[in-house]
Amino acid sequence: MIRADARLRVILVNYNGGELLERAVRSALDSQWPGEIDVVVIDNNSEDGSAENVEMIAGVTVIWRDANEGFGANNHGFADIIGDELEADLEPAGVVALLNPDAMVKPDTLRLLAARLDEDNLVGAASPLILFDRPFVELDIVGTDIAIDSVMHGFDEVSSQCHGVGGAERLPGESAPLWICPNGSTLRVPIDELGQLVVGIKSGRGTVAGQRVNGEGELAVSVLGSPTIEVVQNAGISIGSRGQGVSRGAGKVRGEKLGPPADLWCGAAVAFHPDYLAAIGGFDPEYFLYYEDVDLGLRGKAAGWTTVHVPEAIVTHRHSERTIQGTELVEVLQHRNRLLTLVRHGSPAEIANGFGLAVLTPLSIAASAIRNPSQRDERLRLAKWRAKSLKEAVQGVGHAAGVRKREGEHR
Repeated sequence: MIRADARLRVILVNYNGGELLERAVRSALDSQWPGEIDVVVIDNNSEDGSAENVEMIAGVTVIWRDANEGFGANNHGFADIIGDELEADLEPAGVVALLNPDAMVKPDTLRLLAARLDEDNLVGAASPLILFDRPFVELDIVGTDIAIDSVMHGFDEVSSQCHGVGGAERLPGESAPLWICPNGSTLRVPIDELGQLVVGIKSGRGTVAGQRVNGEGELAVSVLGSPTIEVVQNAGISIGSRGQGVSRGAGKVRGEKLGPPADLWCGAAVAFHPDYLAAIGGFDPEYFLYYEDVDLGLRGKAAGWTTVHVPEAIVTHRHSERTIQGTELVEVLQHRNRLLTLVRHGSPAEIANGFGLAVLTPLSIAASAIRNPSQRDERLRLAKWRAKSLKEAVQGVGHAAGVRKREGEHR
């Protein structure tokens, strides 16, 4: 069990985190923790001064990197635990927590997580309930495939942070996603305060939140007095039938049942027992972003460690603020790394099925571009990115297979 006076180390990897980084750091330092707290910010060569700002805060250590190393830079924060030299003069940690720079913890979150870690029973990771940090309003769609190419809330373009419900589909646009919203679907929009939204309509006829749509134009939608909902981002990760990481509870309204327990944790916020990291090592830098947490979690599971989920431990997260959903970087890395994780951890049948579907998917998307000429550019762009992710996955198969072989020999 974790000692009551254990030192807590909270690690945040930063790349141009802006004001959200300071919000995350201060939430960690304000935790109700009986022992000492070290906050370690690993800066991936930011240019916005965000790391310099938090370096002035007592209890914060910044480890400076001269290049963007992606999420794997977390390894610098627990280098002493996994057998390397820590690049800071810090006491050994009894608990290690990861926190995204655009997330924040409630005062009791880290204490609740740490209380569930148990080296004797191989409970190595504790996972919180992660909520989106802003409430959402729901825009109901009635009509024929209404295409929305922008959503402005005040001066902020928020369409990349919207969620589709009931069949609403996100396609990559030129500067913002294109949402294809069929009849009966709903677009959820995050808001900081009730006011007015400006919704850009590319095409379609019907209504959006009761406002008439008739072809291209802008639609002013008042959300004054509209009900808002809290939405779950993640309550752990499971592996789906195609090898994809599935976020437990994703898109559920807070209070709804989250579904069966998940085997793995999400890297946006998690607490580790140091023995867990010492036993299985750190993140593989080959991933850069996405699935690095799935890979590490599967390695821990293979070594006999388990993850416990603590729904009363709350983290709020400004999702898609830095790594924006629907961009080429995100689309390519997510699907590339999913396939490479299959190579490392899946059965031969799962690997064959995953790569077979990855071959068919860009062809299917390209065919849908022919059937939907008004969405041709967006669908062809997505097909190109999926093909690129497959190409990069094929290029990485040799390395992934080598990792699988070495890890199998060490078990």
